[in-house]
Amino acid sequence: MGQEYDQLEIIADFINTHDKRMRYDGDPGVELLPAAEDLRMWLLKNGFVLEQDTVSEEDLALARELRGGLRAAIPNNIHDHQAAGFQALNCVAGRFRFFYRFGDTADAVEPVDTQGRAGMSRLLIMVFRLREKNMWGRLRVCTAEDCQWVFVDRSRPGTGKWCSMKACGNRAKNKTYRERGKSKR
Repeated sequence: MGQEYDQLEIIADFINTHDKRMRYDGDPGVELLPAAEDLRMWLLKNGFVLEQDTVSEEDLALARELRGGLRAAIPNNIHDHQAAGFQALNCVAGRFRFFYRFGDTADAVEPVDTQGRAGMSRLLIMVFRLREKNMWGRLRVCTAEDCQWVFVDRSRPGTGKWCSMKACGNRAKNKTYRERGKSKR
């Protein structure tokens, strides 16, 4: 099961390349993939492309759409999860092409696309496999309005709300405590 958690961490890291943590009111967040080369380096670091593979500006735009679709499909995402949470993901996933390779001992799904687009296809295959293993629900979005960090919930019950109990969880609990104290007066 450890491998699945590691893979979820990779997906969370990809989604967090648009860091939505607020530094001030109205903060749009920080884009950590401002250029195609940044996406290529992220894909290379995580083993989705080879050193000689290239990533285009079109790939970058597609990666940002994929990132948004993945974020919207996270089950507990109260910030940008819509009733049709998978609609955005299905829309962008339909732009990738795959083929199935059947074998005596194992079958595989592989990308038809090449270069950077193939790297994103491999990421999407990882998402598919994790959903098959019912691990997708362990991917969570911090419920703190000023955080929204995507994290992997490794707790036994799998009901985590905050990316960190020390920061976001502590602030939420203190706020609840203060509000409860005001209502008793």
